[in-house]
Amino acid sequence: MKITIHIETYTAAAYRAIRPAVVASNIGIFGVCGLTISATIKQSDYNRLIEVADHAAQSANIPHSEYAIITMQNIPQTP
Repeated sequence: MKITIHIETYTAAAYRAIRPAVVASNIGIFGVCGLTISATIKQSDYNRLIEVADHAAQSANIPHSEYAIITMQNIPQTP
């Protein structure tokens, strides 16, 4: 099953730290609108993507209050 998530960054610094890391992870399909990064990924890759985003933020000294990771919806797969 696939899921759609949004990584909402509230500051430009958080966006600049997180976006390159999640896109480089090559985990799913990504899109950007403003300071929000959207991803459609396999449900099994969810934890990995969270770790990538959190690690990128920690490496840039970005507090968790400057971004949020929100699961938007499950996308059922057709047989």
